[in-house]
Amino acid sequence: MYRTYHPLYIISYIMTILLFVLGAVFYRQPLIAVLLLLMILLVPASVFITLMCAERLEPDALSDRTGDVSVGQTVNLTLKLVNPTIIPLLNCRIDFSLGNSLMGSFENEVVMPAEAKRTKEVRIPVETGMPGMVRVVFSSLSVTDFLHFCTFTYPYEKIIELPVLPAERQLPSLKFTKVSIPSDEAVSTGDGDLTTDIKEIREYRNGDRLKDIHWKITARKDEIMVKEYDRTKDLYYVVLPEFEYDFLKDDLELFYACGKELLRRKETFRVAIAGDSGDFLELFKVAGAEELDTVLYRIYDVYSGLKSGEASQIYDVFCRQYPDMPGVIRICKGNIVMPEIIEEY
Repeated sequence: MYRTYHPLYIISYIMTILLFVLGAVFYRQPLIAVLLLLMILLVPASVFITLMCAERLEPDALSDRTGDVSVGQTVNLTLKLVNPTIIPLLNCRIDFSLGNSLMGSFENEVVMPAEAKRTKEVRIPVETGMPGMVRVVFSSLSVTDFLHFCTFTYPYEKIIELPVLPAERQLPSLKFTKVSIPSDEAVSTGDGDLTTDIKEIREYRNGDRLKDIHWKITARKDEIMVKEYDRTKDLYYVVLPEFEYDFLKDDLELFYACGKELLRRKETFRVAIAGDSGDFLELFKVAGAEELDTVLYRIYDVYSGLKSGEASQIYDVFCRQYPDMPGVIRICKGNIVMPEIIEEY
């Protein structure tokens, strides 16, 4: 707890006391002297009572939504202040910051009286016009005494986070392509290229590469047969979301729609996202809606530092980390960029 004094109120009160002193001297009225004494005693009483009551105030904040929120929906935050004392009309202020992780935040405050033996509630509507992580950070509770001489400030730390999902968007008919990336084991050990050791010859399955077809055996058996290799790499869909501040909304909608489309096709895919240091990429596996949302929240966190006119450098990092990975699905500047050369699978 720390206190702040208000000089203007103190000076004005002192001047009022001086006027009463002059009145008592010139008019010699007992009533003026009594009022003067009461005014002097009122100062320590106001500060002391406020200090005792402020320590017992109980602020709290909660949201009317506990799950995901879609763009355009309004979220109502309820700010409560419980005053268990019999002292009314305490002047209270709760400071907080409100913002979107992708758009920045601004400082705000709520001023409310603490009524005796009651719970005071204030509703704060929050608009969600942009996808991202809406974050409300409460920092302090300030209570000012009745005479406004000083303000007692107490820490009140609470964070409310509400993930706002991108708006639904229909995708055109797209033919997604797979790329060869290290398997989970290879990523952790640093191993691995494709081997040339043939594991078996088997019938063609949907998703097999054309260049793996064993043409001689296919011609002899009159059915498509393919070579299956011992691999340290597997084929996956890889989505690379490249974000630029001025296209954030469109890119997020496209990424989310692309992910949902792949899940609708019952496909497991990977999403390449910048790591904490920004000079390497992490590949996140997505096999369901919950994992897609988790990756989306990670994106909200990683790209929260972009400013107007800036673009992420994720594609350059991707090219350095995976120089031989054609076919990645790029999302940038409001478009889904498919590779120029598409290998049929």
